[in-house]
Amino acid sequence: MALDALALDFKISLETPDLDARIIAMTDRAFGPGRYVKTAERLREDSEIIQDLSFVAFQGERLVGSVRMWPIFVHDFDANTYEPLSFLGPIVVEEDQRGKGIGKQLIAACVDAAFAKGLRAVLLVGSQSYFKPFGFEKARNITLPGPVDPNRLLIRYGQPDVTVSGKVCKVI
Repeated sequence: MALDALALDFKISLETPDLDARIIAMTDRAFGPGRYVKTAERLREDSEIIQDLSFVAFQGERLVGSVRMWPIFVHDFDANTYEPLSFLGPIVVEEDQRGKGIGKQLIAACVDAAFAKGLRAVLLVGSQSYFKPFGFEKARNITLPGPVDPNRLLIRYGQPDVTVSGKVCKVI
């Protein structure tokens, strides 16, 4: 089978509510219980995903990947403004399906959808080396409501002249 055929052996679509338990189980397999103590998880806790920005990957009937987007605001205390953004994560691909481009397609789908919806930036906590090719850079002058390695707090702006600064607030 050609490499191109392998890369296209999955379908990306919007997440639907009936997939929630399957996505959580897949995420638990990938990240384990340690993920629940992270600051990023505090931003997701008691919040609802942004349904039209969260995507899944299927290989036939098998769920093989997921990326979720969550509503957040960045509160600029000096200007007393609240900038709505989306918080990307977790992104998860079943272990036996990694390296086939599924994660890349999921990230592209959710980021493109966020900008098409009018959001000016997407924020995440992740590896610079993995997310830099997607246009993410180190977030400057943005803080989360809890500890996080500042080198892993990344942002992608929808336009080059946009900047956001302040403290991240979750939406409940």
